[in-house]
Amino acid sequence: MKNKEAESGQASGEKNQVLERLLERLSKDEIEVLEEFDKIQSTYKEFYGKIEIAHEFLDLLTFKIKESKSTMDKKVLAQFSLDFFLRTIREYGYNPKFVAVQCKALITYHQNQKDLDKAIEVCEFLIRHGITDDDAKGFHVRLDELYRLRKKVDERNIELSDIKLPVADDDDEDKD
Repeated sequence: MKNKEAESGQASGEKNQVLERLLERLSKDEIEVLEEFDKIQSTYKEFYGKIEIAHEFLDLLTFKIKESKSTMDKKVLAQFSLDFFLRTIREYGYNPKFVAVQCKALITYHQNQKDLDKAIEVCEFLIRHGITDDDAKGFHVRLDELYRLRKKVDERNIELSDIKLPVADDDDEDKD
């Protein structure tokens, strides 16, 4: 029994060190940390530790996407985050609220960049996996608005820069 507790404590200490290093590098805007994170996720043995590292890392990554002071390429960060969710959503069994909050930030980022296709891709990902939005406007409603807007842009040959896109409000993530 003591042997299992010692192994658990050792794994926890290792996980904390790995997580600390990743978060420190991410906070210093080191883009190479994305490759290190991917490598750790593919080789880390302890399943729950791997998920905890992913949660913390993705949470800070989302903050980096939303934070205007960050020098990291937000487009690269947003794509990395979505790609990671696409690869791991079934295996990791994330809390749907966690995924909704992270992806809502991605939708907001893409809408602010006037990238309708990427915002649509994120909405479709959420809907395909049955993840709902906590506010009064679900992701299916946002997706419908984005499709209508894209159709309007295409039909009228309007430049996206000339119109105001609806933006998902992602500031409610700390409500509980």
